Amino acid sequence: MENKPKSPVLLVILAFTALSLIWGSSFILVKKSLVYYSSPQVGALRIFAAFIFFIPVFLKQRHEVKKEHWKSFLLAGLTGNLIPAILFSIAGKHLTSALSGMLNAFTPLFTLIVGILLFKQGFQWRQMLGIILGIAGCFGLIVGGEGFNVDFNYHALWVVLATFLYGFNLHIVKTKLSGLNPFTSTAGIFMAIGPLSLILLASTGFFSQAIEWWPFLAACSLGVFGSAIAMVLFNQLIKWTNAIVASSVTYIIPIVAVGWGVFDGEQVYISQVVAMIVLLIGVYEINRSKA
Repeated sequence: MENKPKSPVLLVILAFTALSLIWGSSFILVKKSLVYYSSPQVGALRIFAAFIFFIPVFLKQRHEVKKEHWKSFLLAGLTGNLIPAILFSIAGKHLTSALSGMLNAFTPLFTLIVGILLFKQGFQWRQMLGIILGIAGCFGLIVGGEGFNVDFNYHALWVVLATFLYGFNLHIVKTKLSGLNPFTSTAGIFMAIGPLSLILLASTGFFSQAIEWWPFLAACSLGVFGSAIAMVLFNQLIKWTNAIVASSVTYIIPIVAVGWGVFDGEQVYISQVVAMIVLLIGVYEINRSKA
């Protein structure tokens, strides 16, 4: 029996660390972009920057793409990138970047829930415990206030909706695009939604505005690093290890997001930290059942 080649441990650690920092930092970058630009502009600019980044990749890999792939590219791009980017930007007007980062950890739970309800995915009963804990943690984040007081913030539901779309998107990619090279499918997705982001930018008057460089660079960094380079790292991490190891970045992202929030002077309540821990325990139970 042929042994599987050993993973390059140092490269795995570096990729995992870089991915955690990039995705964990995306919420503070959304906040800094919104200082000048509107929510639709930040979301669209993020996607357009990633679109530009992936053009050379797509031109090199375009021979792998067939006509029937484009519908899936568009659906995956809308549910996994363009719409969530706008939703996170809408939420970013009203939530701290730390809270957005904590709520983002709900994605693995929605991935399982959507899989069970819409894609006939099997499950283990232990995962039900993970879902219950995750929902409890998410609810705690939405209503948690200072001193464990109830402070319902309905704007958090924009992030919850975005994580639902992320979960739906993962199943679209798995069922419709798994036959393609990951780089090809990711590039194709951004080729499908890039023109839409350009239209959205034009419709918001973006091109008639003066450029405010720091918010502009923050939004472009979201696209180039958070949407493009991060996907390359994530796919490479899966190749070196497996999907379970790669998805473990979920546990680090909210910690990085909270760190940036505190550094930026945001208030993080003890109730939110407790709710985040409960949510992450739920995610752990789901991932442990997959292993």
